[in-house]
Amino acid sequence: MQRIIDRFRPSVFIAVCAALLVSFAAAQIDDRARSLLEGIQPSPGEAVETLQQVMVMTLHQQGDMAVRTSTIIDYVTKRAAIETEISPGMVATIIVADGQVRMAMGGMSLPLPAAIGDEFADMFDADPNDPLAGIDSASYDGVQSYGDLAEGEQVTVRGAVAVAGVDDSEVARYLFDGQGLLVAVVVDSPDGVILSVFDEPVTGSTAVGRDAVMYLETAGGFERFATMRFEQVLVNEPIPEGTF
Repeated sequence: MQRIIDRFRPSVFIAVCAALLVSFAAAQIDDRARSLLEGIQPSPGEAVETLQQVMVMTLHQQGDMAVRTSTIIDYVTKRAAIETEISPGMVATIIVADGQVRMAMGGMSLPLPAAIGDEFADMFDADPNDPLAGIDSASYDGVQSYGDLAEGEQVTVRGAVAVAGVDDSEVARYLFDGQGLLVAVVVDSPDGVILSVFDEPVTGSTAVGRDAVMYLETAGGFERFATMRFEQVLVNEPIPEGTF
């Protein structure tokens, strides 16, 4: 009898812990914050399994320098390839596969900087079809305004999450319009507060990039410093052989 009890005790313990975690996580998201965040998700039948997109970021404060990044992600097999053109003809590639992150340039493997490894190691922790995945907590802040650039109901989100091409941050502020659609994201960076205003309200999966204009807060207000443009976005299309 004791052996039977011992055999089932771990499973009971795990079940109790899981229930506590779910309860704890739910307690960390305000009702209004949850309602707004749940509005950013694919409609039934449009779940993202693979994503291929090409983004060009133009840095206006650096002479309108353009940086092109091609991203291919297979969420089913948890593999990804991110190519960034760091200079004309020179492309750096990050490969995430089999739980490992590696870097290559010009066909040669390179030592992986710790910061890059940390950035990509947890990229599959979030679910591209669940706007609440990866969120530790979310609080409703009421209506907030950022000059004449963006205004709406604000939700402060904590956790390793990213949305619509905006770099993930431990703390991000989401701004929703009167229809409950996401129109802007505010994050803190080493250079200051960055406000990203989307050309169109965000609907569907948060993994899919959207065109946006980015502003950096200065003493005189917010100054435009970068533009994100997505030249190609393919969802659930076949991934080219040999990508990973």
